[in-house]
Amino acid sequence: MLVKLNHDVGVPVNFPGLPPSVIGIQPTEGMRYTNRNKSVTFTQFPVSLAYAITDYKCQGQTFNWVIVDLKKPTGLCPSASPYVQLSRARARHRLSILRPFSTDELLSPLPEELQLELKWQEQRADETESLYA
Repeated sequence: MLVKLNHDVGVPVNFPGLPPSVIGIQPTEGMRYTNRNKSVTFTQFPVSLAYAITDYKCQGQTFNWVIVDLKKPTGLCPSASPYVQLSRARARHRLSILRPFSTDELLSPLPEELQLELKWQEQRADETESLYA
């Protein structure tokens, strides 16, 4: 199985006879015994399937194991919510961070539209509190 690495770590990966950033994974053989004293031999690639989800989609959900990518997306995408990503795992030891990131990326200012919405909500909350205080 050939796998193309999609990374920007800056470490080149080159194996002879393969394009840059492509690695080969060899299959492994295994054997399992059934409850009737029979064995089954199989060959498989040692890989695990994974599931990707956006921080917006995973709000309110909890997962047994979480790998997060805190690096700010490129282009016109707004920055992701690190709190949402980091709080989805059941425990801290079940959380991994995918790649290095700069703390400056986590401190980007909120968009102006969101700031206006939050100010409006705060004003409504103050008005409501004054009516019932």
